[in-house]
Amino acid sequence: MEKKIPYFMAEEIAEKSWMITNAFVENSYANCYLIEGEDYALLIDSILGMGNLKTFCETLTDKPIRVANTHSHSDHVGGNFHFDHCYMPDRDIASFQDCVGVKKEQVMEIAKKTALPEYRDLIEPDDNFVDWNAIKVYPIYDGDMFDLGGRIIEVVDVGGHTAGEVVFIDHKSRIAYSGDACNGNTLLEFPNSLPIISYLRNLLHLKEHQKEFDKMYGGHEIFDASIVDEAIETVAKVVAGTDDKCERPGMMGGTVFYAAEKVKDGYPRVDGKHFNMSYVPEKVAAPEETRQIIK
Repeated sequence: MEKKIPYFMAEEIAEKSWMITNAFVENSYANCYLIEGEDYALLIDSILGMGNLKTFCETLTDKPIRVANTHSHSDHVGGNFHFDHCYMPDRDIASFQDCVGVKKEQVMEIAKKTALPEYRDLIEPDDNFVDWNAIKVYPIYDGDMFDLGGRIIEVVDVGGHTAGEVVFIDHKSRIAYSGDACNGNTLLEFPNSLPIISYLRNLLHLKEHQKEFDKMYGGHEIFDASIVDEAIETVAKVVAGTDDKCERPGMMGGTVFYAAEKVKDGYPRVDGKHFNMSYVPEKVAAPEETRQIIK
Protein backbone atom coordinates (compact mmCIF):
# COMPACT_ATOMS: atom_id res chain seq x y z
CA MET A 1 0.00 0.00 0.00
CA GLU A 2 1.30 3.42 -0.95
CA LYS A 3 2.29 5.49 2.05
CA LYS A 4 0.34 8.76 2.33
CA ILE A 5 1.59 11.97 3.82
CA PRO A 6 -0.52 13.13 6.81
CA TYR A 7 -0.36 16.80 5.99
CA PHE A 8 -2.77 17.78 8.80
CA MET A 9 -4.25 16.65 12.06
CA ALA A 10 -7.19 18.12 13.97
CA GLU A 11 -8.13 18.28 17.62
CA GLU A 12 -11.65 19.18 18.70
CA ILE A 13 -11.21 21.90 21.33
CA ALA A 14 -14.89 22.75 21.78
CA GLU A 15 -18.18 21.68 20.23
CA LYS A 16 -17.74 21.79 16.44
CA SER A 17 -14.44 23.67 16.88
CA TRP A 18 -11.12 22.22 15.74
CA MET A 19 -7.48 23.23 16.06
CA ILE A 20 -5.61 22.17 12.92
CA THR A 21 -1.84 21.75 12.64
CA ASN A 22 0.59 20.24 10.15
CA ALA A 23 1.18 16.58 11.07
CA PHE A 24 4.02 15.63 8.72
CA VAL A 25 6.65 18.01 10.13
CA GLU A 26 9.09 17.69 13.00
CA ASN A 27 7.71 20.77 14.74
CA SER A 28 4.31 22.19 13.83
CA TYR A 29 4.57 25.66 15.32
CA ALA A 30 1.51 27.23 13.67
CA ASN A 31 -2.19 26.58 14.32
CA CYS A 32 -5.40 27.41 12.51
CA TYR A 33 -8.98 26.85 13.56
CA LEU A 34 -12.24 25.64 12.00
CA ILE A 35 -15.54 26.60 13.68
CA GLU A 36 -18.81 25.18 12.39
CA GLY A 37 -22.21 26.85 12.61
CA GLU A 38 -25.61 25.81 11.31
CA ASP A 39 -25.13 27.62 8.00
CA TYR A 40 -21.39 27.68 7.31
CA ALA A 41 -18.00 27.05 8.87
CA LEU A 42 -15.33 29.69 9.46
CA LEU A 43 -11.65 28.86 8.99
CA ILE A 44 -9.54 31.26 11.07
CA ASP A 45 -6.05 31.53 9.59
CA SER A 46 -4.62 28.87 7.29
CA ILE A 47 -0.97 28.36 8.32
CA LEU A 48 1.74 27.90 5.68
CA GLY A 49 0.06 26.32 2.67
CA MET A 50 1.80 22.96 3.03
CA GLY A 51 -1.00 20.53 2.14
CA ASN A 52 -4.49 21.02 0.73
CA LEU A 53 -6.20 22.61 3.71
CA LYS A 54 -9.53 22.98 1.89
CA THR A 55 -9.75 19.24 1.24
CA PHE A 56 -8.81 18.47 4.83
CA CYS A 57 -11.40 20.87 6.28
CA GLU A 58 -14.04 19.19 4.12
CA THR A 59 -13.37 15.97 6.06
CA LEU A 60 -14.40 17.79 9.25
CA THR A 61 -17.49 19.67 8.03
CA ASP A 62 -20.00 19.43 5.22
CA LYS A 63 -20.88 23.13 5.53
CA PRO A 64 -19.60 25.80 3.12
CA ILE A 65 -16.30 27.21 4.38
CA ARG A 66 -15.33 30.86 4.62
CA VAL A 67 -11.75 31.91 5.38
CA ALA A 68 -10.84 34.77 7.72
CA ASN A 69 -7.40 35.87 8.86
CA THR A 70 -6.16 37.46 12.05
CA HIS A 71 -3.43 39.23 10.06
CA SER A 72 -1.46 39.04 6.84
CA HIS A 73 1.78 37.20 7.69
CA SER A 74 2.59 34.22 5.50
CA ASP A 75 2.50 31.64 8.31
CA HIS A 76 -1.16 32.57 8.82
CA VAL A 77 -2.33 32.95 5.21
CA GLY A 78 -0.48 30.33 3.13
CA GLY A 79 -3.49 28.02 2.98
CA ASN A 80 -5.75 30.83 1.75
CA PHE A 81 -4.67 30.09 -1.80
CA HIS A 82 -6.44 26.72 -1.80
CA PHE A 83 -9.65 28.76 -1.51
CA ASP A 84 -11.04 31.51 -3.75
CA HIS A 85 -11.43 34.22 -1.10
CA CYS A 86 -10.52 35.47 2.36
CA TYR A 87 -11.70 38.04 4.88
CA MET A 88 -8.75 40.19 5.93
CA PRO A 89 -8.37 43.08 8.43
CA ASP A 90 -8.64 46.20 6.31
CA ARG A 91 -5.24 47.61 7.33
CA ASP A 92 -3.48 44.35 6.37
CA ILE A 93 -4.90 43.93 2.87
CA ALA A 94 -2.01 45.76 1.19
CA SER A 95 0.63 43.65 2.94
CA PHE A 96 -1.34 40.48 2.16
CA GLN A 97 -0.96 41.30 -1.53
CA ASP A 98 2.82 40.98 -1.06
CA CYS A 99 2.25 37.23 -0.62
CA VAL A 100 0.81 36.90 -4.12
CA GLY A 101 3.32 35.47 -6.57
CA VAL A 102 4.90 32.76 -4.42
CA LYS A 103 5.29 29.60 -6.50
CA LYS A 104 4.21 26.20 -5.27
CA GLU A 105 7.77 24.92 -5.79
CA GLN A 106 8.93 27.36 -3.09
CA VAL A 107 6.33 26.05 -0.66
CA MET A 108 7.31 22.47 -1.53
CA GLU A 109 10.94 23.22 -0.64
CA ILE A 110 9.87 24.49 2.78
CA ALA A 111 7.77 21.35 3.22
CA LYS A 112 10.70 19.08 2.37
CA LYS A 113 13.04 20.91 4.73
CA THR A 114 10.62 20.71 7.66
CA ALA A 115 9.10 17.24 7.00
CA LEU A 116 9.85 14.18 9.08
CA PRO A 117 12.48 12.03 7.30
CA GLU A 118 9.98 9.33 6.30
CA TYR A 119 7.91 11.83 4.31
CA ARG A 120 10.54 13.99 2.58
CA ASP A 121 10.95 11.87 -0.54
CA LEU A 122 7.17 11.47 -0.90
CA ILE A 123 6.45 15.17 -1.35
CA GLU A 124 5.47 15.86 -4.96
CA PRO A 125 4.00 18.80 -6.94
CA ASP A 126 0.44 17.51 -6.61
CA ASP A 127 -2.73 19.33 -5.51
CA ASN A 128 -1.35 19.72 -2.00
CA PHE A 129 0.60 22.70 -3.33
CA VAL A 130 -0.62 25.66 -5.37
CA ASP A 131 0.81 28.91 -6.66
CA TRP A 132 -0.15 31.86 -4.49
CA ASN A 133 -2.28 33.60 -7.08
CA ALA A 134 -4.64 36.50 -6.47
CA ILE A 135 -7.92 35.69 -4.70
CA LYS A 136 -10.92 37.76 -3.66
CA VAL A 137 -10.26 39.73 -0.47
CA TYR A 138 -13.03 41.20 1.68
CA PRO A 139 -12.13 43.77 4.38
CA ILE A 140 -13.20 43.25 7.98
CA TYR A 141 -13.35 45.87 10.72
CA ASP A 142 -13.58 46.14 14.49
CA GLY A 143 -17.05 45.15 15.63
CA ASP A 144 -17.92 43.06 12.57
CA MET A 145 -19.78 39.80 13.22
CA PHE A 146 -19.65 36.47 11.42
CA ASP A 147 -23.08 34.89 11.87
CA LEU A 148 -22.41 31.21 11.22
CA GLY A 149 -25.97 30.25 12.12
CA GLY A 150 -26.54 29.71 15.84
CA ARG A 151 -23.02 30.98 16.46
CA ILE A 152 -21.62 34.52 16.39
CA ILE A 153 -17.92 35.29 15.92
CA GLU A 154 -17.01 38.90 16.76
CA VAL A 155 -14.05 40.80 15.30
CA VAL A 156 -11.97 42.87 17.75
CA ASP A 157 -9.18 45.18 16.56
CA VAL A 158 -5.93 44.53 18.46
CA GLY A 159 -3.47 46.13 16.04
CA GLY A 160 0.16 46.02 17.10
CA HIS A 161 2.00 43.00 15.71
CA THR A 162 0.62 44.24 12.40
CA ALA A 163 -1.44 47.36 11.84
CA GLY A 164 -4.58 45.33 11.23
CA GLU A 165 -4.23 42.42 13.66
CA VAL A 166 -7.60 41.21 14.98
CA VAL A 167 -8.94 38.71 17.49
CA PHE A 168 -12.05 36.62 16.78
CA ILE A 169 -14.28 35.91 19.79
CA ASP A 170 -16.61 32.91 19.66
CA HIS A 171 -19.31 33.80 22.16
CA LYS A 172 -20.70 30.25 22.16
CA SER A 173 -17.50 28.49 23.24
CA ARG A 174 -16.00 31.52 25.06
CA ILE A 175 -12.80 31.15 23.04
CA ALA A 176 -10.81 34.04 21.58
CA TYR A 177 -8.85 33.14 18.45
CA SER A 178 -5.98 35.55 18.78
CA GLY A 179 -3.45 34.97 16.00
CA ASP A 180 -0.29 36.82 17.09
CA ALA A 181 -2.09 39.61 18.94
CA CYS A 182 -0.96 38.69 22.45
CA ASN A 183 1.42 35.85 23.26
CA GLY A 184 4.79 34.89 24.71
CA ASN A 185 6.69 36.24 21.73
CA THR A 186 4.65 39.13 20.36
CA LEU A 187 6.82 40.75 17.71
CA LEU A 188 6.39 44.50 17.22
CA GLU A 189 9.62 44.97 15.30
CA PHE A 190 8.24 44.79 11.76
CA PRO A 191 7.79 47.73 9.37
CA ASN A 192 4.00 47.33 9.55
CA SER A 193 3.90 46.96 13.35
CA LEU A 194 2.17 49.79 15.17
CA PRO A 195 3.87 52.12 17.67
CA ILE A 196 3.90 50.60 21.15
CA ILE A 197 1.65 53.28 22.58
CA SER A 198 -0.97 52.42 19.93
CA TYR A 199 -0.65 48.73 20.77
CA LEU A 200 -1.30 49.53 24.44
CA ARG A 201 -4.45 51.39 23.50
CA ASN A 202 -5.64 48.38 21.48
CA LEU A 203 -4.87 45.97 24.33
CA LEU A 204 -7.08 48.11 26.55
CA HIS A 205 -9.78 47.72 23.90
CA LEU A 206 -9.34 43.93 24.08
CA LYS A 207 -9.57 44.20 27.87
CA GLU A 208 -13.09 45.57 27.43
CA HIS A 209 -14.01 42.19 25.90
CA GLN A 210 -12.04 40.02 28.36
CA LYS A 211 -15.15 38.91 30.26
CA GLU A 212 -16.44 37.35 27.01
CA PHE A 213 -13.77 34.61 26.77
CA ASP A 214 -11.89 32.18 28.99
CA LYS A 215 -9.13 30.94 26.66
CA MET A 216 -7.01 32.46 23.92
CA TYR A 217 -6.14 30.05 21.14
CA GLY A 218 -3.38 31.76 19.18
CA GLY A 219 -1.42 31.08 16.05
CA HIS A 220 1.40 29.46 18.01
CA GLU A 221 0.40 29.23 21.69
CA ILE A 222 -2.61 28.79 23.98
CA PHE A 223 -3.22 30.87 27.11
CA ASP A 224 -6.02 31.72 29.47
CA ALA A 225 -7.58 35.18 29.38
CA SER A 226 -5.28 36.53 32.10
CA ILE A 227 -2.46 36.99 29.57
CA VAL A 228 -4.27 40.17 28.49
CA ASP A 229 -3.52 41.64 31.93
CA GLU A 230 0.12 40.58 31.72
CA ALA A 231 0.34 42.21 28.29
CA ILE A 232 -1.12 45.51 29.49
CA GLU A 233 1.23 45.56 32.50
CA THR A 234 4.30 44.78 30.36
CA VAL A 235 3.51 47.15 27.51
CA ALA A 236 2.76 49.96 29.96
CA LYS A 237 6.28 49.53 31.33
CA VAL A 238 7.70 49.87 27.82
CA VAL A 239 5.78 53.10 27.30
CA ALA A 240 6.99 54.37 30.68
CA GLY A 241 10.58 53.33 29.96
CA THR A 242 10.74 50.99 32.97
CA ASP A 243 10.85 47.61 31.17
CA ASP A 244 13.86 45.27 31.20
CA LYS A 245 15.09 46.29 27.71
CA CYS A 246 16.58 42.83 27.09
CA GLU A 247 18.65 43.01 23.87
CA ARG A 248 18.26 40.24 21.29
CA PRO A 249 18.90 39.86 17.53
CA GLY A 250 15.86 40.98 15.56
CA MET A 251 13.93 39.08 12.91
CA MET A 252 14.65 41.86 10.42
CA GLY A 253 18.33 42.16 11.34
CA GLY A 254 19.85 44.51 13.86
CA THR A 255 19.06 44.54 17.56
CA VAL A 256 15.65 44.70 19.24
CA PHE A 257 14.56 44.95 22.85
CA TYR A 258 12.42 42.42 24.67
CA ALA A 259 10.28 44.02 27.33
CA ALA A 260 10.88 41.31 29.93
CA GLU A 261 14.14 39.50 30.59
CA LYS A 262 14.34 35.95 29.25
CA VAL A 263 16.16 33.02 30.79
CA LYS A 264 19.67 32.57 29.43
CA ASP A 265 19.63 31.09 25.91
CA GLY A 266 15.93 30.39 26.27
CA TYR A 267 12.41 31.57 25.57
CA PRO A 268 10.58 31.88 28.95
CA ARG A 269 10.60 35.00 31.10
CA VAL A 270 12.86 35.01 34.14
CA ASP A 271 9.97 36.05 36.39
CA GLY A 272 7.76 33.15 35.27
CA LYS A 273 5.10 35.26 33.56
CA HIS A 274 4.02 34.45 30.03
CA PHE A 275 3.58 37.56 27.87
CA ASN A 276 6.60 39.10 26.20
CA MET A 277 7.22 41.32 23.23
CA SER A 278 9.99 42.63 21.02
CA TYR A 279 10.19 46.21 19.84
CA VAL A 280 12.49 48.86 18.42
CA PRO A 281 12.97 51.92 20.67
CA GLU A 282 12.18 54.52 18.01
CA LYS A 283 8.62 53.12 17.67
CA VAL A 284 7.61 53.32 21.32
CA ALA A 285 5.85 56.68 21.10
CA ALA A 286 6.00 57.35 17.37
CA PRO A 287 2.89 58.87 15.79
CA GLU A 288 0.62 56.28 14.20
CA GLU A 289 0.10 56.61 10.45
CA THR A 290 -3.61 55.99 9.94
CA ARG A 291 -3.66 56.85 6.25
CA GLN A 292 -2.96 54.30 3.56
CA ILE A 293 0.30 55.14 1.77
CA ILE A 294 0.25 53.79 -1.78
CA LYS A 295 3.71 53.49 -3.29
